Amino acid sequence: MGTRFIEVDESRRGEPGVRKGGRTLTVGDQSITQETWVKVEAYDDLDPAVTEDVHLHTFAVPGMDVRVGASEGDGDGGDFETRLVPSVQYYRIELGPESLNRLHDALEPFIAAARECEPPKPRRARGAK
Repeated sequence: MGTRFIEVDESRRGEPGVRKGGRTLTVGDQSITQETWVKVEAYDDLDPAVTEDVHLHTFAVPGMDVRVGASEGDGDGGDFETRLVPSVQYYRIELGPESLNRLHDALEPFIAAARECEPPKPRRARGAK
C-alpha cells in the first residue's frame, strides 16, 4: 500500500527515509547480492504523485452479510433459512491532505445526519461448553 523504494546514491544515506538494502541477481544456479541504498517513500494511494504529509488512515464501512443456517423446528435438517446480518469491513489507505479532505467531503452528509458515539466494544468469543 502506498510505499515505494527508490534506489539512491550512498551519499544520501543520512537523509530521512534512506536505508541500506540489497539487490540479488540470479543467473542459472548462481546468485550475487549487491549492497544498495534505497529511499522508502510513502505516497497517496489516490494520487501517487503526492508524497508529502502522507499518513495511513483506517476506516470502517458497514454492510450486510447473508448467513445460511438450518431452520429450527423442522428436525429433519432439510430446510435452510437465510438472514441478513450486519457486518463491518475495515480498510486502510495512505492519503495526503487533499485526498483526506475529499474523503471527509464525501462522508460529510452522512456524518451530519449521524450521532457521534463511542467505538463498539469487542465481542468476547464464546467458550466451548
